[in-house]
Amino acid sequence: MNILLLSTDTEVISSVRDYTHHNNHLLTVASETDRAKPEIESRSYDAVLMDCSIRPSELIGFSSKTSDALTETVVLLIGPLDHSQREQLGKRLFAHYSIDKPLRGKAFSEVMHRVMMRSTIVRKANLIGRSTAMEETIQTIIQIGPTTINILITGESGSGKEVIARAIHTVSKRSDKPFLAVNCAALAKGVLESELFGHEKGSFTGANARRIGMFEKANNGIIFLDEIGEIPHSTQIMLLRVLEEQEIMRVGGTEIIPVDVRVIAATNRDLDELVERGDFRRDLYYRIKVLEINVPPLRKRSEDIPLFIDHIASNYAQTNNTPARRFDESTKSYLSQFPWPGNVRELRNFVESCLALTTNRIIRLEDIPEHLLSRQTNQSNLPVPAEIASDHAERELIFRTLLELKRDIGEIRDFLFEHSIPRHTAGAYPGVEVTPVESTTERTFEEMERLAIIDSLRLNNGNRKITAEMLGIGE
Repeated sequence: MNILLLSTDTEVISSVRDYTHHNNHLLTVASETDRAKPEIESRSYDAVLMDCSIRPSELIGFSSKTSDALTETVVLLIGPLDHSQREQLGKRLFAHYSIDKPLRGKAFSEVMHRVMMRSTIVRKANLIGRSTAMEETIQTIIQIGPTTINILITGESGSGKEVIARAIHTVSKRSDKPFLAVNCAALAKGVLESELFGHEKGSFTGANARRIGMFEKANNGIIFLDEIGEIPHSTQIMLLRVLEEQEIMRVGGTEIIPVDVRVIAATNRDLDELVERGDFRRDLYYRIKVLEINVPPLRKRSEDIPLFIDHIASNYAQTNNTPARRFDESTKSYLSQFPWPGNVRELRNFVESCLALTTNRIIRLEDIPEHLLSRQTNQSNLPVPAEIASDHAERELIFRTLLELKRDIGEIRDFLFEHSIPRHTAGAYPGVEVTPVESTTERTFEEMERLAIIDSLRLNNGNRKITAEMLGIGE
């Protein structure tokens, strides 16, 4: 670990030097912030230790001037300070941890262990953030990472659930073992079982050779099951056996294979509701949800958006081998006001598009292409997503669409009757009386759906293909 220490206290310098020497860390000491500034801007430091032997006003000025460089750096504030001073100064310095002087061996070692774990999370998993929500998430990861418990990560699409899973892997005792990710929603039932558990040669058509599944490949490591709410019942039973017995059986095989795999699952659906509806096994639910980490959407941690913008811009320059560029502070502040319904994934797309379409070293609001900015502005005028399950929202949207469709069909029917157009020219099915649909809001969803389909079939002369296309459903 590469450490920068700002201090004029000889005892602090001696204690930190002893610690870094004993743990094979690199240490740079600066007694003035003017000397520390070019250091932090020219070299990559995992941690910066700020000692209050340097005037707090100077430390605050240093943090303000180097805030971009400190985005991925862990900051430790060294006292002595009372609780109020520690809290206020810590916020101004973007400090993650604090400790009082003198630096006693065990206490200092413990806080430096947390500093090192956090640095590992930031550097290897790219998990950044200064918001309260993200701070709580990182502290949870540091606490439960070294354990072996199974974890369920919940949150909206694009909020960074896989990043959280990888962060857990980086600080786990299995960090030197495999981390394998499987998108359960992207694979059909038979393919998913083969992907997870493997199959024997000849177990089904096309199985020309034995296949080793993800659980065998991830033995002694971690497997990440994304969108676990989409797993079919038969696969749920097989997965439950793995979690309870720590053993698998390949598809079409008879050999029982022991495995030691830690499972991290993720979903953007409400598993509690899926359990109540019988779509997800209750026993499996409790097995995967030993501990739950909820990743808040970007709109609830807007103070992290400027950090993400800097991080994305830095990665873009490295990936594309281009000069480093950045967004000015007022632009980042303006972009932080948008809801970003696609979360970090959408923000990354936006920032990379801006970098690709502009050439300025410092990107200001007027430099951003109008079509990119107008799209975000239009989205910001949309209602903020409600805190309800995605399947609830989907059902509500379908129901409203059917109501609108019913209304449109009624208007078309009334128009045809008012103008006395014969049924065969109006497209109604010959020989079938067109019966007005009663207007009521007490009908069930199934009744509304059935009536909409019947009316549409009649309007389309019984043509199922045209009706399906009009309704946006399968034939």
